[in-house]
Amino acid sequence: MSTQQSNPDTPDKHAQAVATAPLKLSLFKLAGPTIIGNLLLSMVHLAAIKIVAELGAEAVAAVIAADRIYMAVQLIIFSITAGTTAMVAFAWGSRNYAEADRVVKMSSVLTLAASLLLCVAIQWLATPLVAIFGLTGAILEEAAFYLKLLIYFNVFFSFLAVISAALRAAGDALTPVWIAAIGNVVNIVLAYVLVYGIGPFPAMGIQGAAVAAGTSYAIVSVIFFWMWRSQRLLLKPEKQVYMQKDRARKLVRIAVPAGIEQSIFNVSIIAFMWVVSLYGTEAFTAYGIGVNILSISIVIGMGFAIATATMTGQNLGAGLPEEAERAAWRNLKISFCTMAVLGLVIGVNARLIGSFFITDPLVLDYLVALTVMVAIVQPMMSIEFTLGGALRGAGDTKSPARITLAGFLFGRVLLTAAFYYLELGIYWVYGALIADYIIKSAMYFYIFRKGRWKSAFAGGR
Repeated sequence: MSTQQSNPDTPDKHAQAVATAPLKLSLFKLAGPTIIGNLLLSMVHLAAIKIVAELGAEAVAAVIAADRIYMAVQLIIFSITAGTTAMVAFAWGSRNYAEADRVVKMSSVLTLAASLLLCVAIQWLATPLVAIFGLTGAILEEAAFYLKLLIYFNVFFSFLAVISAALRAAGDALTPVWIAAIGNVVNIVLAYVLVYGIGPFPAMGIQGAAVAAGTSYAIVSVIFFWMWRSQRLLLKPEKQVYMQKDRARKLVRIAVPAGIEQSIFNVSIIAFMWVVSLYGTEAFTAYGIGVNILSISIVIGMGFAIATATMTGQNLGAGLPEEAERAAWRNLKISFCTMAVLGLVIGVNARLIGSFFITDPLVLDYLVALTVMVAIVQPMMSIEFTLGGALRGAGDTKSPARITLAGFLFGRVLLTAAFYYLELGIYWVYGALIADYIIKSAMYFYIFRKGRWKSAFAGGR
């Protein structure tokens, strides 16, 4: 490890001049590993639901509710990593590798502090938060305890979130995948062992799934940290000052709108799930399972989003804004076609896929209807993911926040409220998702074409 002290305001030796040759960034080398990693993660979530499903529909509902709240409270972590992605990509594109290291370290400290606060807060808030979904009695207590248990492992999750985002922003999308794959295997095996009690391990019920997930986070985080500190990753830690006012201000400027977007997004999902829960446990359980099934398609869009963010940030850092725009449009064409085909496959086979996870006929009927609805919007999701990734990679996190708010208010809130007030069936509520994505995809096209995002990183917005 280098012992050289660096001035945070002065470029390192790697950044004396920006290379004149265009950046060699491959969409499939960036998106491919990310898509595979996200698919593996989706498989893990589906496997966990399959394992817990043997305990009954209420157990599945408890896990779905607790996991949804867990992901919602992660908004602080994800907003910080949005800033990490943009700043590391920009620094890497301008060949300022020491600055990328400073961003990683500062982001790690901030996410660790946020995680510790969440560990404390959730012990008080777990029960009322999970109760939003209509759980009561023993199953409510189970879900709340699941959340309280899982949140303790958030200190590990925060570091792996930062280092994974930074590596992808620097162009290494493969390392996070194979390291996370180790955690995925541990998660599935340990979940089965702890949920039902195998060998010397007692049966823990759904709490076993929480311990298994948390343990996988811890293992992956330790592996990442060891590789990072021993200079085995693309990002090399240096001994240097990293907490600096201007850098922190820039990270906050990017992270706050991203946090607002994440808040709106999670509130919209929770509000939507709350409305669904008013139609009964069967409708709620179907929604939770359906979202996990369709995540197999959605994660492909997320892979394109991360790849596009990296390509946009690095091209802007290298002073190539027009190439950043061309890359975004190329990526959109590919992601649109890919997600359309996969959405069609999943929609046509909705009942076959759903019957693997649940046998209750009413839940299965609801699940098939939801799957078809969301399969229809897969191409529009590709627009949100790809152009949204481009905007975030450019440091423009304000526009995605505004767009998410518009889709939430005019797509989900107004329509679902109207459908419920008119006493229409759950199928109408599921259909409100289509309006949400029509609004958002149209707005993304409009804002991206205006091109103001090209100066967002420099504070041009």
